[in-house]
Amino acid sequence: MAFTADEIVERHNRGLHERDNALFSSIFADDVAVELPGMSFAGIETLLGVLAAFTTAFPDIKLTPRHVYADENGVAVEQTFTGTHDGPLASAEGEVPPTGRAVTFPMIDTFVLRDGKVVEHRVYYDNQLFLSQLGLA
Repeated sequence: MAFTADEIVERHNRGLHERDNALFSSIFADDVAVELPGMSFAGIETLLGVLAAFTTAFPDIKLTPRHVYADENGVAVEQTFTGTHDGPLASAEGEVPPTGRAVTFPMIDTFVLRDGKVVEHRVYYDNQLFLSQLGLA
C-alpha cells in the first residue's frame, strides 16, 4: 500500500504517541535503514526497540509537524519535539536516570520511499540543545 506524505507523517507520529507498533511500522520496509544523531542501524525490529526506549524515557512525547515537503521519492517534515524526561534514557555512556526536565526542540524527519514504503529514515536535531535542556551538557 502506498501512503501520501500526510499519511506517512500521521502514521509515524500517531504510532509514536499511542505506542502503536503496528501503525508505526506500517509505513516502513522491514529492512529500513535508519540514521539518528549518534547511531545508525537497519531493520524495523531495531527501530521499534529504539522507539520503545525513547517512549519509556519520554512517556509524554509529542511530535508536532510544522511543515511537510514531499515528492514522488520521499517526504521531509519539520517538527517540534516536546516531552518530559520521566524514565531512564539509554545512551552510549550508559543509562541516564530521569531528570524530570521538559525538553522542546526543532527536528527534521526524512523518509525515502520505494514501492510505497519507507526504506530510509533520517532524523536530524541539535543533540547539544537536547542534552543541555536535560542538564547533561
